[in-house]
Amino acid sequence: MYQFEYHKPSSLADSIELFNKLEFPKYLAGGMTLIPAMKQKLSSPTDLIDLQNIDELKGINKSKDNTIIVGAFSSHNEIANSLLIKNNIKGLSYLASKIADNAVRNSGTIGGSICNADPAADYPAALLSLEATINTNNRSIPAKDFFIDMFETKLESHEIVTSITFPIKSKSFYLKFSSQASKYAIVGMFACIVNDQLSVSVTGAANKVFHLEEVNNLSLNKALTYDYDKINLEKMNINSDIHASSKYRVSLIKNMLPKLIENIF
Repeated sequence: MYQFEYHKPSSLADSIELFNKLEFPKYLAGGMTLIPAMKQKLSSPTDLIDLQNIDELKGINKSKDNTIIVGAFSSHNEIANSLLIKNNIKGLSYLASKIADNAVRNSGTIGGSICNADPAADYPAALLSLEATINTNNRSIPAKDFFIDMFETKLESHEIVTSITFPIKSKSFYLKFSSQASKYAIVGMFACIVNDQLSVSVTGAANKVFHLEEVNNLSLNKALTYDYDKINLEKMNINSDIHASSKYRVSLIKNMLPKLIENIF
């Protein structure tokens, strides 16, 4: 690990001011990805700006417009155990409970995870399917515009994700076929019902999360009887790697879909 300076500001404004005057700083959330990368000398920031003392980034609340606001510094376990999320977006709660192991769930944060934009991360599927909005210190970004490519998002270098706004969805579920070692998604699929129609997003299969357009907007009745084997995934550039071939991932998507749909009800 290279040498670096450590900072622990107590406000969002102080964090941004620090970032703007330092040479090559990095914001530190849960550190579940950044710290291992630094240990392996894959990342070499001159300064780490620890966000854990910033109250503006914490908390899970229901807003006046009937949405759920999840602070960016909310840990995976806080999301998994939140009664507010369990009662309003149960699929998101279940997803968080299946991330990695308990040690990671205690430290890792939703903000850190989505900013890293790992193609095998779980949250992107939920954000896209649920039509969530990512709020930063400067603006609000729809989830459909946030994830650009592998480890790449719409964020500017100085921006901090402050919270994520989730519409309440009474019917949702997450299904994952994961690596036995890391628990990352080889294929992860999130589904919910939007205006009585299906919304399905897939993570782990390509360089970034994507909507499953061929089944999205199906009615509930049609979703239960749809022939998922005829779905064409060629345009999605499904990945092949040491965990699974593209052909295997395509097969997983088609075979997991019926179980995913059944579990929404």
